[in-house]
Amino acid sequence: MDIDFLLWLQGVRQTAAPAIQAFFTFMGSEAAMAVAMVVPCLIYWCLDKACGQFALLAYGSSTVFNQLVKNTVCAYRPWVRDTRIVPDPAALAGAGGYSFPSGHTQSSASMLSAVALRWRERRWVAVVCALFTLLIGFSRNFLGVHTPQDVVVGLIEGCAFVALTNRVLPWIEAKEGRDAQATVAGVLTTVLFLVFVTVKPYPLDYADGQLLVNPADMIDSCYKAAGAFLGILLGWFVERRYVRFQAGGLTVAEGIARLVVGGLLTLCAYKQVGGAAVALGGAYAGELVKHVVAFFTAVAAAPAVFGRLHGLFSHEAR
Repeated sequence: MDIDFLLWLQGVRQTAAPAIQAFFTFMGSEAAMAVAMVVPCLIYWCLDKACGQFALLAYGSSTVFNQLVKNTVCAYRPWVRDTRIVPDPAALAGAGGYSFPSGHTQSSASMLSAVALRWRERRWVAVVCALFTLLIGFSRNFLGVHTPQDVVVGLIEGCAFVALTNRVLPWIEAKEGRDAQATVAGVLTTVLFLVFVTVKPYPLDYADGQLLVNPADMIDSCYKAAGAFLGILLGWFVERRYVRFQAGGLTVAEGIARLVVGGLLTLCAYKQVGGAAVALGGAYAGELVKHVVAFFTAVAAAPAVFGRLHGLFSHEAR
């Protein structure tokens, strides 16, 4: 039934107007995912720190879980299961590895539903977040790179981890020292996750002499996910204990300055420091460090610089 649905969508896609094809190609692209990622950072840095932290923690933890499921189930992509499926060529770049569940859907659902939950008084925010998430998920079917069950489970994962994070954070706030306990538990769980995905066996199926999915690539994706979560988690702990920056009530100029400075610092951490880590440490360890450094910078290091910026803008206002 899932393949029949994709074949029907494929017929719709191939006869659709170019504008419709372009729209869904964008919604299924890394650019759309970048938009979904920028939203929590913008909120975190400039508008509502607690909401941004909530969204980033839900995203990081659900991404690790998504990779755990992917590398455990090892489900092949739709066009591998049935050669009649012809995915959109533009979508193939972001559709490597195993199929189940959809990482694009899980990522957007975790980040945007967290924002929708925390800002539920603003009904239009919930509508926009839900619509954007559903369009990203549907685009993965429309482009032929995921089955309906991939998307549905990815959506459930993202929302489930939003609900879980929404329960854990109040528990942490209720007693001093629980933030350290949660951080240690998160680090240990991530280490166990990495050990499991590194040593477990993977299928080695070939088609026309080509390995369908290279296990090394899937393990590499796990190290990237682990690095992102650890960077967010450690950054959250350090910011909570030592940085304690303030968001909200900023002037437009200071908000823009934070976005520029935070974006540049995070990009530099990812490209320069992260690139050096990969060159020195290799694929697995290097990617782990690269993503830890980049996300730690976004969550803790950049906000530490914001305190200096705030003093500068306050001085200019006087």
